[in-house]
Amino acid sequence: MSSTIAPFKERLKHALENPNLEQALERALGAFRERRAASFVPGEFARLRSDLVQRKSDALDHLPELVQQFKEEAEKAGAEVHFAKDAEEARRIVARLAKERGVQLAVKTKSMATEEIQLNPFLEERGIRVVETDLGEWILQLAKDHPSHLIAPAIHWRREEVAELFSGVTGVTQPPVIAELVKVARQQLRQAFIDADMGITGGNIGIAESGTIVLVTNEGNADLVTTLPPIHTVIIGVEKIVATLDDAVAVLKLLPRSATGQRLSSYTNFITGPSRTADIELSMTTGVHGPKEVHIILLDNGRWALRDDPDFRDALRCIRCAACANVCPPYQAVGGHA
Repeated sequence: MSSTIAPFKERLKHALENPNLEQALERALGAFRERRAASFVPGEFARLRSDLVQRKSDALDHLPELVQQFKEEAEKAGAEVHFAKDAEEARRIVARLAKERGVQLAVKTKSMATEEIQLNPFLEERGIRVVETDLGEWILQLAKDHPSHLIAPAIHWRREEVAELFSGVTGVTQPPVIAELVKVARQQLRQAFIDADMGITGGNIGIAESGTIVLVTNEGNADLVTTLPPIHTVIIGVEKIVATLDDAVAVLKLLPRSATGQRLSSYTNFITGPSRTADIELSMTTGVHGPKEVHIILLDNGRWALRDDPDFRDALRCIRCAACANVCPPYQAVGGHA
């Protein structure tokens, strides 16, 4: 499943000579930094970070027990939990679920875990149409490009380039006006949500004490991906699991503000098992207005080895806010692809 990647020096030269990339990064990164700085009062970030470092370190110390607890609680709530030792196994689990259930169309939210395992081409090779529903990811899918930023995957695309791309998709000339481009995405993607046989997401947090997946988004696409299709499949790294709801809240106090400068994202979903009701004679039945099945794939792909390596263990505390990229001088010059 590996793709051909140009040598580093070639990618570097291309990025440095690309005026569009420089303009796109200049437009976006400054705004990210300013919003984040304005979202914390003096001294607040250091205090919250210290608290979260301790919580994440404790979770890593007890990760085997937390993973087992998460599995037990998620299955009590009606989800099915799968373990994937590597990318190949994770891909095959999703493909097996899709084949057994006759899935022809899958809709996805933005998920770096699915990028990591190169899920989309694997499913498409097996006749399953995959549609990215996050605006940035959809842009990249149409352009056959790849994400270059954890939070804003299409940060390297200028609005003028997006307008040209969307004009080709719709057959109608689209102006480089952001609100109009968003409207195009809404119109083009709406039917895919309705027709989809499976919804695929990542997860920002897993809560061991309840078997809950937490999803943090802004666009509303995750709500549709996780409720309209009959099957919801989650791919989440084992390092995202924390012990308690209180630990999850500690992550949420830092993640949106560090990522986008928001106190809280537009949508923060806590998903515990499939949709269910007991409104008729208190008889529990799954599959009401949301999915009938929830499958959670806990991904290793080297994470357990990192946990056991004192030089790399701290990397597993990362909450994927991308604040480090937003202040990185090399990233500001050449972006994520180089």
